[in-house]
Amino acid sequence: MSRSDQHEPLMPIACSRLKMTVSWRMNLLSLIFTLLATLASTEDTKAGSGRWVHAGSNITLRYDGEESGRYRNLSVMKQGKLVRRMALGKRSYSLFEYDPDPTTSPDGRYVLVTDLESGEVGLTDGRGSLHERQYCGFIDTQSGCLFARQTGQFCGGQFNDAGAWVSSALPELILADGRPTAEDYVSGRLSPSDAPDGSLDNLLRCDPPGPGNRDHYEKLIDAGIFNVTPSQRRALYGG
Repeated sequence: MSRSDQHEPLMPIACSRLKMTVSWRMNLLSLIFTLLATLASTEDTKAGSGRWVHAGSNITLRYDGEESGRYRNLSVMKQGKLVRRMALGKRSYSLFEYDPDPTTSPDGRYVLVTDLESGEVGLTDGRGSLHERQYCGFIDTQSGCLFARQTGQFCGGQFNDAGAWVSSALPELILADGRPTAEDYVSGRLSPSDAPDGSLDNLLRCDPPGPGNRDHYEKLIDAGIFNVTPSQRRALYGG
């Protein structure tokens, strides 16, 4: 028996071990990202002060961290369980705006939330002028993903019977098509920001790591688009 014949039966075993290693690393990465995505949801939202509103379909919103009538934090609950708590950092120009009658989709899957972005605009005479712009976006009450954050006439739309968002700015938005993905960030179509929808936590909720997007998450981490800890990198690369 030749040397090559002796080694040939080992090739399927080696391939199997390689697949198991890749699968293990991907499962561990998914676990780490899942834990990272839930860090912002560990606070007991039933305690303390805040402003509450029921949005139908067993959905409740809680606003807290008031600043001049607006709010830095927004918690979303469904059937009494916390789905997501969004806490905007001090660097963010946005604050959530309380809505006494939140708009929800016919099936109760999505709720519309509003934030206002403020900043000072320089005038030609050297003075500054405060400028505000209203944004709205949808929160998935299952995953906590905030997506399709837009401004202007888009925010004046409504859900049709099929659950699509219809406005004069956009004839019909199928909500599943408006979610950010890791590929969007890798390609440059989206960039991280301090806006409510621009965080890594939000991306992980909207596009959970898995076999289909593993390469995009690897590129995203390699490029330093989002900051990850050394332990998270080791979990991906095994060293």
